[in-house]
Amino acid sequence: MLRELRRLGTIRIKFQGGEPTLKPDFPEICWEARKLGMITSTVTNGMRTSANPELLDPLMEVVVSLDSLRPDINDHMRGPGAFKGAMKTIDLSLGKGIKTYVNMALCQINLEDLEALLTFCERRGMKMNAQPIKFGVVYYDDEARPFALTPSQIREFHLQMIEWKKRGRGIMFSASSFQKALDWPDLTQNNIRCRGDSDCMAGKFYFHIDPNGDVIPCIPHGADLAPKNILKDGLYEALRQVRYHNCGDCWSPYLNERKALFRLRPEAIIEFFKRG
Repeated sequence: MLRELRRLGTIRIKFQGGEPTLKPDFPEICWEARKLGMITSTVTNGMRTSANPELLDPLMEVVVSLDSLRPDINDHMRGPGAFKGAMKTIDLSLGKGIKTYVNMALCQINLEDLEALLTFCERRGMKMNAQPIKFGVVYYDDEARPFALTPSQIREFHLQMIEWKKRGRGIMFSASSFQKALDWPDLTQNNIRCRGDSDCMAGKFYFHIDPNGDVIPCIPHGADLAPKNILKDGLYEALRQVRYHNCGDCWSPYLNERKALFRLRPEAIIEFFKRG
């Protein structure tokens, strides 16, 4: 599968979950992808990598999930031991010279920790992404909805991110991507559908493969789409089908940054090169 992806032009592959490092053959898969010439990246909570540093060796980018510098808050969100695992993985990854980033999932119990975590990342030379936890999309449990930020809190957060970005702070993505979220009329609606085929880059220049083999445009997509499966339908057929969908737009800054980059918007290109 990796060889076929590379043959079709894939230049970067990102393993995420769940926790991708739990897969027994995770390092072998990453080494094979790297041998084929792909950029290898993962998102991890750091618990397995902290105990098994060799898991980091085939990676070129590591995104560590860290939600608070208060161990009790972080572990409440991520599980016992997650704080120590994340902090040690950051040390290990930076020590190995790997491009290292932090991703913060924002909710009611850690909103006040935002600037402290940003300052920590800046001191370690890392860029940080923070994003409100979304509900009403696949993989997100509505039982946790009481922890969600209100629309007004989400707007205040994006306004703050714009201000910090303009001041040159260590935030991933351009101010215009946060402005798109700030201007979104209804933040309880994650995306909108379009008539006909979408001009979104998701499904065309990047895509997501679920653990069961389903191929979708992106994780939070809102398309009316019955995905093809790489195991049942084949990779080529699944990729051909996912190019055409009706998810028209969304407010997620990280997805809008991708769209801006593929559309060669200057601010996104500048931000891309700043991240190295």
